[in-house]
Amino acid sequence: MKSKKRWSRRRKVLVSVGIGVGAVALLGAGAFIAAQTWIHAGFSPLDPDSAEEGEWYSVQPDGAIDALGNPYHANIRVGSENKVMVVFGGGGVSVDDYTEARPVRSLFDDGFYTVLDGFDQLAKDGLAEDIDGNPFRDWTVIQLPYSTGDFHAGAGANEIEGLDGEPEVVHHNGRTNLELVLNADAVKEVLGSPSELLVAGGSAGGFGAAINTGVIMEHLPDTTNVTTMVDSSLLLYDWHSVSEDVWLSPQDVTDALHTDNFTLDALTALTSEHPEVKILFASSIRDESLARMQSYLNGGPFDVTAEDGIAYEQDLTVMVEKLQAQVPGIGLYIFEGETDDTTGLTQHTIGPNTMDELVGGTTPLEWVSRAVDGQVESFGVDLLE
Repeated sequence: MKSKKRWSRRRKVLVSVGIGVGAVALLGAGAFIAAQTWIHAGFSPLDPDSAEEGEWYSVQPDGAIDALGNPYHANIRVGSENKVMVVFGGGGVSVDDYTEARPVRSLFDDGFYTVLDGFDQLAKDGLAEDIDGNPFRDWTVIQLPYSTGDFHAGAGANEIEGLDGEPEVVHHNGRTNLELVLNADAVKEVLGSPSELLVAGGSAGGFGAAINTGVIMEHLPDTTNVTTMVDSSLLLYDWHSVSEDVWLSPQDVTDALHTDNFTLDALTALTSEHPEVKILFASSIRDESLARMQSYLNGGPFDVTAEDGIAYEQDLTVMVEKLQAQVPGIGLYIFEGETDDTTGLTQHTIGPNTMDELVGGTTPLEWVSRAVDGQVESFGVDLLE
């Protein structure tokens, strides 16, 4: 079943800007400037003494940096309920010297991982969107933008040769940034001791949610109702070596990664260490973006074909079987979503479709919120049969 095309205003602006230089002609100079203003609009620094419920703020701890060494910040919404959601942003990955040297630095760049500044307004979308019918609209939210190319799992710097032939340092500070944000006094004061915790992420952010839930739980030791939702995070590669040699990840990350399936390994380790955590995994059946990246990781071009989509579906089928065997009680949400009629490739992440019935007459929001309440369900697995 194809999903309805329900795009938020913020996503429409992003798509328009993403057209590139032609956006000026299509939108007009005024509209393009307005879009740029929206892209770079940030939030005021968090001050717990004056923070208002329902409002968004920024947190920029000392030492938090992006891949280029620039200051890094997280975004936080102060909720009226004693419940917390941690959302990891996505945007590609770096796995070797070649990808290290090719980040996405501007809207007009091609590359493997984003180091773009701005887009803080996107924190308001997805599970955190302030709309009627969203059971999470009054939760406190920490949103961690993605700009380190390391699935939010790195803790070091890697020196490479840049495209200009000069030495260049890439900072993989994903895990370090998370720890610095969670340790910030203002953040700890706002979080308190919540009754419920939801850790979520899509694409690269989904890998981050899978590998970092245990770390977040260490910072909230009294919170026993914990749910993790991983959306569209399946790539097969030697992640142990990447985490050890490229990202310089902490030992707990490298120890967890022992097969070619990052998410499967991370979720298996999570359920082993914390069997009480409710775990969810979502994916469209022939994810166009993941199929493209998998083509590159397999030694092919950074491009995608219908055959790559079929290969992704085969990998997803195997992964679902292993998840069901290794992560007891996991909830699955397998869907088609928007599908290319020519290639059969399907959309990447649930994206703006949180309130659309993508599969089984159930919306992603319903699927996640029921799991948080203890009703973990699976939908769409039969699409893989």
